[in-house]
Amino acid sequence: MTEPLVFDRINPFYRGWAEDYLHLAGLDPAAFLAAPQPAEDEMFFKALLPNFEGDRSIGAFKFVEATVRHYQALDQIVAQTFGGFDGVSSLLDFASGYGRLTRALLQRMPAERIWVSDIYAEAIDWQVATFGVNGFASVPDPATLAHDRKHDVIFVGSLFSHLPADLFCAWLHRLHGMLTPGGVLAFSVHDASILPPDQSMDDSGIRFFPWSESGSLDPAIYGMTYVTEAFVADAIARLNPEHPPTWRVFHKGLYENQALYVVGGPERNLSTITVASPPMGGFERATLLTDSSVEFSGWAIERTPGGSLDLLVHVDGEPVLKATKTGDRPDIQPTFPTSPALPFGWTFRLAREQAAEGQAIRLTMRSTTGLETHAYARMPSDPALTYSGWSRRALRPR
Repeated sequence: MTEPLVFDRINPFYRGWAEDYLHLAGLDPAAFLAAPQPAEDEMFFKALLPNFEGDRSIGAFKFVEATVRHYQALDQIVAQTFGGFDGVSSLLDFASGYGRLTRALLQRMPAERIWVSDIYAEAIDWQVATFGVNGFASVPDPATLAHDRKHDVIFVGSLFSHLPADLFCAWLHRLHGMLTPGGVLAFSVHDASILPPDQSMDDSGIRFFPWSESGSLDPAIYGMTYVTEAFVADAIARLNPEHPPTWRVFHKGLYENQALYVVGGPERNLSTITVASPPMGGFERATLLTDSSVEFSGWAIERTPGGSLDLLVHVDGEPVLKATKTGDRPDIQPTFPTSPALPFGWTFRLAREQAAEGQAIRLTMRSTTGLETHAYARMPSDPALTYSGWSRRALRPR
């Protein structure tokens, strides 16, 4: 039987990096990591963890990193529409799973103003019991959802990226109808730019495949979905044909591969809202040089139009230098087909004593948008390298 993810039991270096990442994001690491993540969490154990060969330590770090990215997107939306979380009377995290976002929200809002819902009723029961938030179970058919409360903010992290056309439109209508007049609905999709290259988009603007990482949900209603902006725009317009709600789309606005749509309630104008995407990148290689120094290299990308990056190197939390940009990385560009800027390489060199065994080396990719992403490495004694960042490959010495 799968054991729950207990953050105190992971590799202490990854635990330390996770705590550092949370601290830099303005969150309390101890509060965020206090509760284990249940073994029943399919999104962690069947979707995220297999990407890292089952390594729970890096999987736990990625859990933290993905949650911070969710939070950064939502924080920008809430700041521009309600002046911050204090101005939100009720927030619903729909399709919330086992509540990774809840861990962050509880540091910004009282539990009684947070609502969660998911088709896994046991996940909601767990969140209610563990975090003290409000919760209700979702259902396969939105027409039968028994929930009459209105919410200022509804966040749907990754549901519309899995729905067939009829349910996509039906859930959009149902959730938009659960907003207060000045409310905001945010949801993510797989846009057409990342449709598998051996597949073609349907003329309707939506392509649905009846499979997903879930081992328990009916693939006829929860699969893998790709949509065009025209399809989503039409679905939004049909929410109220006489007075269509205002909306914006931010490509790569959530995760590394999902577009984020933000739709206003009937009295909310979103024409000026902006949502920046955090930069991405990571370590790829460490080279042991003849003078005993260590040269690190990797790549990074700024994903927000008009933004630019500084690459700051820290050793055990202390700033030491800036990484040097080394040129474009067209080999990585296919991963970011709609990005306004090309990915680029970077490098920096540390004296061997700075990269001594056990010292934490952090690269901070700081955007002019105000968002940051952090990647970590260390030199153990074997002398292989442990890493954390975008790359899913082992950081290899040479």
